[in-house]
Amino acid sequence: MGLRQVGAVLMTYLTACAGTPRALYAESDPAEAELAAARYELHVLTAGSGPSEPVEVAREDFQRAMRVLARGYRPGAQPAESAHWLMEGALQGTLLAEVERERVVRLMPLEDDSPLDVASAAEARRKYLGLCQRDHGGGDCLGLLADGPVLTREDLRTLGLALALKEVLKETGVALKGMVSPQALVGMLVWTCCVYLTLWLLPEPVSKVLAASLTVALLAWLPVSTLWSLMEGWGRLVHEVDRATSFEQVEEASAKFSKLMGENTAHVLVLVVTAAITGGAARFSAQLPKLPGFALAEARAGAQGMSLAEAREVEAAAIAEEQTVTFMVRRPGSRAAAVAEEAAEGRAGATLIIRHRGGNRQVRIHNQRWHVPANRSIRDIPAKDPVGDVLQAAALRVRDAWDRGKLEDREVRAIREAIRQGDYIRARLMERMFRGKWVEQQLRLEFPELKWNPKGVDAVDPATGLKYEILTGTNWNMELHGRRMVEEFFRMITF
Repeated sequence: MGLRQVGAVLMTYLTACAGTPRALYAESDPAEAELAAARYELHVLTAGSGPSEPVEVAREDFQRAMRVLARGYRPGAQPAESAHWLMEGALQGTLLAEVERERVVRLMPLEDDSPLDVASAAEARRKYLGLCQRDHGGGDCLGLLADGPVLTREDLRTLGLALALKEVLKETGVALKGMVSPQALVGMLVWTCCVYLTLWLLPEPVSKVLAASLTVALLAWLPVSTLWSLMEGWGRLVHEVDRATSFEQVEEASAKFSKLMGENTAHVLVLVVTAAITGGAARFSAQLPKLPGFALAEARAGAQGMSLAEAREVEAAAIAEEQTVTFMVRRPGSRAAAVAEEAAEGRAGATLIIRHRGGNRQVRIHNQRWHVPANRSIRDIPAKDPVGDVLQAAALRVRDAWDRGKLEDREVRAIREAIRQGDYIRARLMERMFRGKWVEQQLRLEFPELKWNPKGVDAVDPATGLKYEILTGTNWNMELHGRRMVEEFFRMITF
């Protein structure tokens, strides 16, 4: 069956409050119903909330752990295809996705025209094969030529990462000698690392399923600041590789990323990704105790409210703002318990969507979503809210009127400067913030009778005292707002 291509629209909705990431599920998604049967907790890790130093992994310990992790590993199909399948649950986004047999097999930018001219492309292919011959036993060691003789942009990114990890990959080959096919595992490693890191460059930097569990593990061994630097460094490498016109420029970009990453971070990244490859989603947590420094890493995760043993319970990891990573952790619940709780509150037709750790919860009733603090009852939700209904309709209408032409000159310059520097993640955060600010400004002009606040809940109706928060209509964003305003009773006006 031939490849077919599906693309996603480049820009997504931005939030009304700075730094709040996008949805895990669309409101119309059937998976939304599952939220009523489960409890979720949000964990926020910042550069100042955890250790400032990484767990150190010595070279000997790295090689020993790689041998243990690789036992029983069975190489699959082409590494690129296998890596995309492994991370498939996390692929949300706006890169062009090539799909085969209903599975994503490649991520690419919307324009995949390699900037390399014919001579440079031939040189890149020749030097890539030379690298394989010298370091990995020859052949198409990373599977870059599996889909054709010319290196695509994604191939060049993957090659750039392999060059950056060159020394650690050599150590891996030495450690695995005589065991599994070192070349097969190295290829899978590089491709899986590439796909995982690319998830952070999507317009909505959110990773799900196994990729989210992988982020939990990385942050047990590495400080938040180190992971952030890794993501920003990868953004710069991608920026430079995408614009490279020669193989030497790809090498230069890789050398910069390698220097920024450092040996210890490279060791940790390769080890954690290997645990994901060899354990899959089902056994990933069971593989982590085999990593050097596990006891210390587990203790550090526990101190931040996380658990490596329960990494599978993490459904998503997102960048909420700079130097911050937010996790949504599933806690077992039951639909019966949720129904009983709703009945006890005394409001028929109300659905408990999420109960936060502070006891505050989010409830949907009459197709409206309300945030109810722990000291308030669901009975306090008004039977009718005409002002909120009109405000909701206006928010959707204003949203549809937004385009990038609404950005102010200074905002455009700020975004372009961030992209020029390769700071893709910061650029995404800024654009979301600017769009949300514009939507809120239009609503302020349209509803002057409401009391609009510079801080806290966005608007208050003086006639009723009801409060309204303007935000992107996505579960992830609304869950974050529940965390930020635990004690406030308000209706969520979504766009």
